[in-house]
Amino acid sequence: MTTSTEILAELNDVLERARRLYIEAVANEPLRFNRRLSAAEEHENDRRRNRADRIAIEMSNNNAEATRLRKAYAEALAAERAPKPAEPSKALETLRRKRDELTARLKQFREVRAKHALSGVEGDKKSNEALSNAVDGLAAGVIELETLELAIKEAEARDLEEEHARAERNADEKFRAGVAAAEELVVWAEKFDNHMEYVAAHFAKLEALQTALRKSGADINTDLTNRLFIMAARDRAAKAAGLHRVFSIDATVSASKLGDAFRALLKSAIRRPQKEGKVA
Repeated sequence: MTTSTEILAELNDVLERARRLYIEAVANEPLRFNRRLSAAEEHENDRRRNRADRIAIEMSNNNAEATRLRKAYAEALAAERAPKPAEPSKALETLRRKRDELTARLKQFREVRAKHALSGVEGDKKSNEALSNAVDGLAAGVIELETLELAIKEAEARDLEEEHARAERNADEKFRAGVAAAEELVVWAEKFDNHMEYVAAHFAKLEALQTALRKSGADINTDLTNRLFIMAARDRAAKAAGLHRVFSIDATVSASKLGDAFRALLKSAIRRPQKEGKVA
């Protein structure tokens, strides 16, 4: 049987494929201009429409597979979390075995009684002896069987009570473990808040630093510097730090540390200004 972990991994692959298909669908939207399209552009639009049709079919199949896997994952998880039936105690197993053995002996006694009933009653000595033993065995066996049934019921009740006690202890342990894990999560979240406050305070310094750069008097290529102060640059930095999933940044964004980008572009963007005035 496939485990829930295996199904979840398969589901994640299907969802990743759905994301890639969506990106490809967007990339294959028809070209639109406020003019008549050229022959090459019309040809490109035909290609895009054909690909978009195939993508739509693939997305439909992919969504159906995702639905199937979500259902399978829920069922597998429920089966794994379902409590396992408790095993009977050794004492209860022994009593049940004795009952089964006694039931088999009683069946034999009844067969002997049926076999020798007529001849025994008519006076056959051997048959009468066998009949007498069978009747005595049945009488004693029936009483013993009743006693065993009572003992089994009491043993089952005792096992059930012990199982309830174990379940209560297990639930208490799991609850304590959950509370402890929740406390760790709260600590993590509070630390995350602290880091976000630090990032916000650090980001607030950017405007003053940009102003200082503009007022420095150096020749600055703003086409280059503007690339550093857009959202895309920060998205690439988040990807480099492995935070693209945290901030819902597309996985196709290239990773680039902000410090590396600033160092490279600012080196090219800043130039020594030309001297003013004429040389005598």
